[in-house]
Amino acid sequence: MILDRYGRLIPETTESKPASGMQIVMQPLTDREGLDVSRGLTPRDVDRILVQANGGDVEAQCRLSRELPEKSPAVAHALRTRRNALTGCRWHIEPGDGSTRATEAAKRLKSDLDAAGTTHPKAGRLWSFPQLLAGLTDAVLPGFAAAEIVWRPGGLGFYGFRPVEQRFFSFTKSYSPRLRTTGHLYEGEEPGYGKLVFHALHDGIDPVRGGLIRPLAWLFCFSQINHKDLLSFIERYGMPFVRATVDQATWEKEKVTLNDLISNFGPRGGGVFSRNVEVELLQAASTTGDVYFRLLEYLDDAITKVLLGQTASSGDSSGLSGGDAQSEVRHDILAADARALEETVNRDLFAVWMRCNYPPGVPSPRLQIETEPPEDEKAAAEKNLILAQTIQSLAAVGYKADVAAVSKMFGLPLTYEPPPEVGQVGPALELAELPDKPDRSDLSDALEELFGPAADAADRIVEILDDETLSDEERRERLRGTEFEITGGSGMETLMTREMEKRYAEGKNRGK
Repeated sequence: MILDRYGRLIPETTESKPASGMQIVMQPLTDREGLDVSRGLTPRDVDRILVQANGGDVEAQCRLSRELPEKSPAVAHALRTRRNALTGCRWHIEPGDGSTRATEAAKRLKSDLDAAGTTHPKAGRLWSFPQLLAGLTDAVLPGFAAAEIVWRPGGLGFYGFRPVEQRFFSFTKSYSPRLRTTGHLYEGEEPGYGKLVFHALHDGIDPVRGGLIRPLAWLFCFSQINHKDLLSFIERYGMPFVRATVDQATWEKEKVTLNDLISNFGPRGGGVFSRNVEVELLQAASTTGDVYFRLLEYLDDAITKVLLGQTASSGDSSGLSGGDAQSEVRHDILAADARALEETVNRDLFAVWMRCNYPPGVPSPRLQIETEPPEDEKAAAEKNLILAQTIQSLAAVGYKADVAAVSKMFGLPLTYEPPPEVGQVGPALELAELPDKPDRSDLSDALEELFGPAADAADRIVEILDDETLSDEERRERLRGTEFEITGGSGMETLMTREMEKRYAEGKNRGK
């Protein structure tokens, strides 16, 4: 009985860890493709290739998937758009749950993935993890894509990843992928445990029928035939045709010279005939070629619909985000591609890495691809304006919005301050309380202490100044009378009386 470092029983017939380094020897036939299956493609050829794939031999179908984007501009554009839409999405690694071990595992896995993509002594330059994700999107046409995982010893990290071409697989004995190697050219052999990331796009159980190459092969075949007919039409109606009619003697002696002479006019077509030969050039019902162009347009639109789910192109898009790759691919197709890629990576890569690095019970990290398109800034600004107007309208009828909710809605930290009262400018000011009016007895005592003998006269002056029932003239007359009542009638008392009257008058004018 053999146990691993976590105390788990290792069955004798099961390999517990993937072998490090290179294990897949890619020498089935040749590393370079020397056969062009799409040359002179006819409907009979398409049927033969698809029938072979139905039996599990997918080599010709995979070769056709590789060659089609090289010969069809419509396929190349739509395929590149769909693949770029997925590879352009952001991704991140999520922990299996909120536990400490799961968070630690996610961070460690992210570190190992960032370190992948080095140069291996045997395999050479290897893919990084982002390159792996981009390479697996090659499954769109053939229906599947694979890459070899080049592990570090013990499964503790990755050297990198290496693509395995689809033509090196066989499905003749099983629905599972079997690798065609030197000793197993037809039926293939099972790859080692944890050595492959195999990404398949199919609705059923048969991966050979899930690729879009099957409908696209027919569309490509028909478009090639139509292109040939269109070129013949252009040559017939778009170029001048030279005709020379000569007698029999000239025909016998100079037909070669005449033929060379006509050929010197350039690749426009021509002919030499004797007078006894009658040639009639029949005209087509339509000399514009619209039928060929309409057929080509239909076939191109069909190819775009098959790959992107719609015919809108970047020229037809509008808005700030209307012309990017994500907007050209129908969102449900993009989301389905992302979910399928997540499932493949989580199953064939993350789960195997987790088995080699953590004990059972720790949930495996998950790949999360963000497929939601970025928000249109102009549309977002218009939306915020409508929300602000709505909040203002509600506030006018008494419905006050919650500050926290408004802050979250606009993404701005807001604080509430009550508006100033009517007629008030700026923030409200708190006025200090005025001191209480001094008591009459306290004032008399203070005057007596200050002025001595003249305190009584000063007290009477204060009473006159404080009497609000007196007019200015009456107050002035009483103050003059009080001036002569002061004992001694000295100049000091007279000056004091006049000064107090002056200060009173100045204070009254400022009050007005």
